[in-house]
Amino acid sequence: MNWFRSAVEGAGLSKYGTTAIALALICCGILGGLTIYSATKVFALGLITCFGAWILLAEALVVGSRARRRHLAKLWPEAVDSIQSAISSGYSITDSLSELGHNGPTKLRPYFEQFAKRIDAGWRFDQAIDETKSEFGNQHADRLFELLKLVSRSGSASLPSVLRNQSQNIREELSIIGHIEAKQGWVSGTAKIALAAPWIVVTMLSSRAENISAYNSVAGVTVLLLGFAVSVFAYRLVILFGSMPESPRVFR
Repeated sequence: MNWFRSAVEGAGLSKYGTTAIALALICCGILGGLTIYSATKVFALGLITCFGAWILLAEALVVGSRARRRHLAKLWPEAVDSIQSAISSGYSITDSLSELGHNGPTKLRPYFEQFAKRIDAGWRFDQAIDETKSEFGNQHADRLFELLKLVSRSGSASLPSVLRNQSQNIREELSIIGHIEAKQGWVSGTAKIALAAPWIVVTMLSSRAENISAYNSVAGVTVLLLGFAVSVFAYRLVILFGSMPESPRVFR
């Protein structure tokens, strides 16, 4: 379940814990299934809605995680530049990170304010860094914080130049990813809408008594379940071919 933990962290929900988020998704799926069953009286459709809701909620979590990571990634070069400038001016690594809580990008300030509070509360540097890294849930943050942890232990006179190179690499990576996603986004979005359309029609048809009887028969349940299996398979193909894989969080 590493993908789920990564998605929760990427969405900024790590403070609630992966178990609580998973239980919330399960409860929402069951509630959705019961709602559709009570409205249509079609057991198979309620069951499909339950499983479908789990898939869609998990997808929404992943999409939200990616959107937040992209947004934070756009701000990350500025944060790295600020750290590099502070260290070049003689600040310690801890003070450079704490300073971002006041002068860094607005969206990132709360995370670095929390880092400063943890340091003031007596946390070890590595502990505070790991907790902040988990809150960001971002591969760029992972790389930077692991670098700073290494330097804090062994020291490095070349840290400013390394940070400068990292900032430049992030900008180049974001530029390339932006061009690719702009071309792929409309294709995968259209395919997902096409997959949802038949199930909207099935739900509307279930309002008629004769259709309810047909859907609740053995043949009807079989057709609905096979259709759902095909839809899930097609959905996975859409995700596989229509989405660009994220860079792995090697230092998660």
